[in-house]
Amino acid sequence: STPIKSSAASDVYKRQLSALSLAIVLLAAACSQDKSSPAPVGPGGPENPVAPRSIAFTCNETELSENGSAVVTLRVVPADAQVAPTDFRLADATTGTAPDDFTFHPTGETDPAAGTCRMRIAYKGGERKFQRSFRAVYGDTALQSDPIIVHAPSYTPVVHIRTEAPVVDKENWIAGTLRIDGGNRFEDLPETALSVRGRGNSTWEWEKKPYALKFDKKQEVLGMPKHKRWCLIANYMDRTHLRNRIAYHLGAHSKLDYTTRNEFVEVYMNGRYEGCYLLTEQIRVDANRVNVGENTGFLLEFDTYFDEEVRFRTPASDIPVNVKFPDPEDLSEARLDALKEYLARTDQAVQARLSATGGEDPFEYLDRESMIDYWIIFELMSNHEMLHPKSVYFHKDGNGKLIAGPIWDFDFETLAEHRRTGWINFGSEDSPLNWMPWAKRNWWNVLLRHDATLRADVRNRWEQWYPFLRSVPEFIRQQRASIAAAVSRDNRRWPVIQAGNENGDLALTFDQAAERIESVYRERLEWLDREISAW
Repeated sequence: STPIKSSAASDVYKRQLSALSLAIVLLAAACSQDKSSPAPVGPGGPENPVAPRSIAFTCNETELSENGSAVVTLRVVPADAQVAPTDFRLADATTGTAPDDFTFHPTGETDPAAGTCRMRIAYKGGERKFQRSFRAVYGDTALQSDPIIVHAPSYTPVVHIRTEAPVVDKENWIAGTLRIDGGNRFEDLPETALSVRGRGNSTWEWEKKPYALKFDKKQEVLGMPKHKRWCLIANYMDRTHLRNRIAYHLGAHSKLDYTTRNEFVEVYMNGRYEGCYLLTEQIRVDANRVNVGENTGFLLEFDTYFDEEVRFRTPASDIPVNVKFPDPEDLSEARLDALKEYLARTDQAVQARLSATGGEDPFEYLDRESMIDYWIIFELMSNHEMLHPKSVYFHKDGNGKLIAGPIWDFDFETLAEHRRTGWINFGSEDSPLNWMPWAKRNWWNVLLRHDATLRADVRNRWEQWYPFLRSVPEFIRQQRASIAAAVSRDNRRWPVIQAGNENGDLALTFDQAAERIESVYRERLEWLDREISAW
């Protein structure tokens, strides 16, 4: 009897174990199905199915990110149609076949109320440049979306320069060729003849060299208007590479006549990688640049380097005036004398404000609107070079007034930590920057201190411009993201920056320096807003 009882108990145990095993398997399968199947787009179900009538991408064009993917949104009509995101597939818009170098998967993000789901398009191939057109198809049905155009990821344009001999100085033009890979954002420039030489003053002495470019004939470059003359700015002492770019962004949205257009590039010189540069228009007299008459106009630079062939100093405050245009051979003695007289009277009218002697109104000679915007940009960027002066430009056409601009050269001690607050180009006699040659007699400082009407005009312009100025931090973040990969390569090329640390961020990483410059800009903007609003 005992064996029979044991056998019966064993059978019961086996049946219980089998049932338990089956339950575990079914539970595991259910869990697995829940995890792998995205929620349907619409709320319909097997008992109340709603068929989709149409599907559509909510955008008609997208650019892949650097990792080769992009997230797009599909919308189903009607919104309550029961559609499984996993049932969507990608098809070539022309042939209708499935691409073998792209994948199409749901992200798991759905909005049943809106009838939308998010899908990821990913590229598996190796091409750097392409543009493809696809449709989303629902399952085995004929239901498909309108085409969506997918672009290859954009990247920093690449400049390739080859020269017949090394570029070793700033005087001699070296013949060569240049071609540009537009980075999927700009038209490529095929190999084109040009000449190259060094440029800059102190910047030419540093390890990473800046260059001047001169094409044999006018060329459009990276969407910028045709011209022969261009510059490659190294931004060597600027850990962020952003200071000039930010200043030119301000200038482009100001009332100044002209601000140099510019784009980030990476440069190869004779096959060797030289790093991340800012390719800019050179400041030249031209219909698309500084637009003054070629027969009557002037382009002037106030700069203590005082190194142009035609140069002079004003009698009242000893301003070093460099004549950039016209060229010496095109400038008659009478025309030069008339310019000297105009600058002397302008300077005397400004300096007369320092005393109670009255004198002429300086704005009979100076353009008020450009003077205001020029000063705001310098002050907001905390650029003190108008106190040297260095790289302070004016232009004048015929019998017109002296117009401030364009701005230039903002990589030196701008938006620095120690200049978050405090006046730079406006202040009292005991200003800490009064040791600079043109500090006390600086035109802007003199006029702002002694002309309440001008201060009121600056306040009004500031209030008008302030909404745009508040948007600049977003521009900084966008630019930071766009050049991060290029700056990483630049840092490997130049791991140690052997230059002055006037900006105070050479010990920081690119990300740290970029975060600081945004922070400094925000605080300086808020400080200036409080101060100028009280004028």
